[in-house]
Amino acid sequence: MEKRDYYESLGVQRDASAEEIKKSYRKLARQYHPDVTKEDPKVAEERFKEISEAYEVLADEKKRSLYDQYGHAGVSSQFQDGNFNWSDFSHYGDVRDIFGDLGGFGNIFDMFFGGGGRQQQRAGGRDMRMDLEITLEEAFSGVKKRITVPKFDRCDACQGTGAKGGKVVPCPDCGGTGQARRTQSRGFAQFVSVGPCPRCRGSGRAPGSSCLECDGRGVNQRTSQIDLDIPKGVDTGSRLRIPGAGEIGSPGAPAGDLYVVINVRDHRLYRRDGADLLMEAEMSFPTAALGGEIDVKSLDGTAKVKVPPSTQPDTVFRLKGRGMPVRGDLRGDLYVRMKLKVPEKLNNEQKSLLKRLDEIEGQQANRPFSKLKKKR
Repeated sequence: MEKRDYYESLGVQRDASAEEIKKSYRKLARQYHPDVTKEDPKVAEERFKEISEAYEVLADEKKRSLYDQYGHAGVSSQFQDGNFNWSDFSHYGDVRDIFGDLGGFGNIFDMFFGGGGRQQQRAGGRDMRMDLEITLEEAFSGVKKRITVPKFDRCDACQGTGAKGGKVVPCPDCGGTGQARRTQSRGFAQFVSVGPCPRCRGSGRAPGSSCLECDGRGVNQRTSQIDLDIPKGVDTGSRLRIPGAGEIGSPGAPAGDLYVVINVRDHRLYRRDGADLLMEAEMSFPTAALGGEIDVKSLDGTAKVKVPPSTQPDTVFRLKGRGMPVRGDLRGDLYVRMKLKVPEKLNNEQKSLLKRLDEIEGQQANRPFSKLKKKR
């Protein structure tokens, strides 16, 4: 499943201040508290985890900078196996402040922070999203594009363990159990929650000494180049899926997928409506009055528009099959809206002819019975 944008998850703008981010997280966290939420418990749990992951990144200046530059790929190395889990959450104090007056603080940690001794499962890598802009001409004919994707790969030097030479030892903080107990006192009550050990992130194993290649993270950031075949006829919002090009998963689990979302740039001449195109073309006054043919530019060459006599401005002509590709040999239509072209400069002969035309039209308007016709 494609991961939602962190700013969208918290409902804030990309230039939001730290205080605005914290305020939004406080509001949403209260909304999904199990004692007050109207959502299904499972839905509430997933939503709470989603907004907490977003807050973990956006509340940290360094992580936020990486996310703004590289998206989800830029911060996946900050999480265990590239995926966020509750042992990565470092704002327990904020959660205590939020839920201090709602009660059930221990329940929150049991429900959302790994209580009950639940073991972590190997999770596949999360999907990534990348936006790509192309021209209308490229969308018409199809195009090959090479994109550069920031990608986190498992460190070869430590086999993803984060330990020098791949040598790990039982975690000294949890004794190799992978779990840590947290005790919170409120008045005469004491709440105990059990969650993943922060040091070993629930694995029960810790580096004897940190790997120098990855600084103990178990992953290294690299860039990979991917060649894309963009089919003809794509429109804004079309998505291309590249299997296995997303975030890395936990050891033994598959990587996520990369989704490339296409954005077709606006064109100076054509306006697109699905598979149809709309454009404007100019006709002279003699052509509008007497009829004729004009040439218009289409995406695959020149097309002719037959203009019948007495054509009025803003008349729209349909050129069947001259629009965008749909499938196979099928194409949409090209619609041409006619505009009247008025000369900016006239020579003496043109002025004389137009004055004579004006006199003729005036004489026709003043014929006998013309006034009677107007009264009817």
